[in-house]
Amino acid sequence: MRIERTAKTVIAGLMSVACLASVAACGPGSSSNKANTETEAVSTDLGDTKYELKLWDGAGLKTFDDQLIEAFQKKYPNITIKATYDPDNTSQQNGPRIISAADTPDIARITDINSAVRGNHVVNLDAYADAYGWKLPDSQTQVYRVGSDGKIGSGSLYAVPDGVSMTGLYWNRKVAKSLGITEAPTTIEQLEADMKKATDAGTLAMMMPAKEGGTSYIYQALLTSYEGRDAVQDWILQKDGATFSTDGALKAAKQIKGWQDAGYFSSDALALDGSTALSRFCNGEALFFPSGSWYSASINDALGDDAGWVAFPGVHEGEESAASNAVTAFGIPVNAKHKNAAAAFLNFLQSEEARQIAVNNGYPPIGEGDAPSTDNQLLAQVLSSYESLVKSGNTTDYINNATAGIQASAIIPGFQSLLDGTMTPQQFVDSIQKQYAKETK
Repeated sequence: MRIERTAKTVIAGLMSVACLASVAACGPGSSSNKANTETEAVSTDLGDTKYELKLWDGAGLKTFDDQLIEAFQKKYPNITIKATYDPDNTSQQNGPRIISAADTPDIARITDINSAVRGNHVVNLDAYADAYGWKLPDSQTQVYRVGSDGKIGSGSLYAVPDGVSMTGLYWNRKVAKSLGITEAPTTIEQLEADMKKATDAGTLAMMMPAKEGGTSYIYQALLTSYEGRDAVQDWILQKDGATFSTDGALKAAKQIKGWQDAGYFSSDALALDGSTALSRFCNGEALFFPSGSWYSASINDALGDDAGWVAFPGVHEGEESAASNAVTAFGIPVNAKHKNAAAAFLNFLQSEEARQIAVNNGYPPIGEGDAPSTDNQLLAQVLSSYESLVKSGNTTDYINNATAGIQASAIIPGFQSLLDGTMTPQQFVDSIQKQYAKETK
C-alpha cells in the first residue's frame, strides 16, 4: 500500500474480511491461468474497431479514474472502459492475483512491480514508449523500471503514473505572523529556529501525527538531507549494498528525538492520527504540519490565504526535498485481451487534458512543463514546488515502501518507541535495518 493512500483512506470495513476469506470474490481476477498471452503487434492505430476494456484500481481513486475514463472515451469513442475497484486496504494484497488471472483487466494498478515483472505478469512498455514518443522524467518512472537483472530502478518501463502525490511542510501564515515570522523556512536551521520561537511563545510548533507513522515524512526529509537523495533511493529500491545503518540516519533520528524533548510536538503526538492532526491544524492550532499534498484541498478550504506549503528544507538553501510517487501506477497485464487499446489509455494519461484532470483532483501531474491551472492557491504552491523538484531531481519514493512489511512492522512502532524513549536513536535505526534485512534476504 502506498503511504499517501494510507494517510487519506477512509474506506475500510467488512469487504476486507470478505477478501481475506475468499480472494476469488474480490476484484475481477479469479485464476492464475494465462489465457490471453498471444502476441499483439504494437500499434498506435486503433482504427474503428470496437473495444471494451476492463480497468482495476483502488476504491479511493474512483472519482479521479471516472473523470479520466470519461475524457478518454470522448477522444476514443470506439473504446469503452469498465472499471472495478477494490477497497484501498485490500488492493495491495489482491493486486498480484488480479494481474495474473486468466480474466485479468486490460489496465491495472501495479501494486508490486517486483512480483509483476518476476512472474511475467505485466507487459514491457518500451515498445509503446517508442511508438508514442513518451518522455517522462526519471523521477516519475524510476520505481517502475526493471533491468534484465531483475533490479528495480533502471531498465525497461512497466507502468505509467496517472498523477503524483508528494510530502512537504504546510505552514499557517496567520500563526507565523503572530510570531513575527514572515517567510517559510528554507533551511533546517531556520526550521528549528522557527519552532523554538513558536514553543517559547506557547504555540505548538509542529502538528505531529505519530500514531500512524506520520513522523516518517519529516524524518525522511532529514535523512535525504544528511545522506543524499541517491543513498536513500538506493535503499528503497533494494540496491546491493544499500543500508539504513548510516551516520545520516542516526543524525536524523537524534534530531527528531531532540525536537520531541524540546516540546516542538504536542504531548499527545503518539496518539494523534492523520485526520485528527489535519483537523487541529485546520483549526489554527500549530505553526507547521508535515504531511502530503493529498490534504491541500482540506487545508485550503479551512485556512484560505493563510495556508502555505513548501518542500522540506535542506541543510542549505536550495536543497529542498520530498518523497513522492504515483497516485496509481497503471500497467498492462500480460493476459490483457486488448493491449494496444490499453496502451492508448496509458498514453492519454500523459496528455494535457489528463494532466488537468489530475490537478482538478488535487494531484501534481506527470510529465514536465508548466503545471495546469487551479483555483486552489495552496495546490498552486504544491504544483510549483513539485515542478522545481522535478527539475532538481531531489525526490525519492517513500521509505515506507522499501519492503511490503516495513511500515507496519518497523516504521510505525519504531517512531513511536523513538519518541517515547523506549528506543534510543541507534536502536531505532537498527530496528529499521533489521526488518529490511529480514524481508530482503
